Amino acid sequence: MGLSIVDKDGHFAACKKSISTEQTTCLFISNVVRLHKIPSAIISDHDTKFTSNFWCSLWEQFGMRLQFSSAYHPETYVQTEQANQTMEQLIRATCDDVADLEQQLPLIEFAYNNAPSDTTWQSPFYLN
Repeated sequence: MGLSIVDKDGHFAACKKSISTEQTTCLFISNVVRLHKIPSAIISDHDTKFTSNFWCSLWEQFGMRLQFSSAYHPETYVQTEQANQTMEQLIRATCDDVADLEQQLPLIEFAYNNAPSDTTWQSPFYLN
C-alpha cells in the first residue's frame, strides 16, 4: 500500500493499508513539504484523513486550498490513477515480497521520475 502524491514529480510513500491521520501527516510533511514547499492546493478523495478537523486546520494554517475529486468528473483524478497504475506495474516487476517494498520504493520512485511520459515525452525529472 502507498500514499501517492502526484505533481510534476511523482512522490510515493510506502505505508500500511490502514494508516492514521497522524501517520498521513508525517508522510505528507516528509515527502512533500520537506522536499519542495507547502503546496497552494491539494486535490484529494473524500478520505476522512483529509477531511478531519486536524487536516482542515492544517490547510488553513498553511494557506492551502483543499479540493475534492469527484466520481462524476474523472479528469480530476486521471493523473493520479495513471501514476498509481504505473507504480503498481513497477512494484510488481521489482518486488517479490511486500516486505521489500519500503526498501525498494526509493529506487522505484527514481525509475518512475526518470522515465519519459507517454503524454509529454519528457521525464518528470526533465520537466522539473
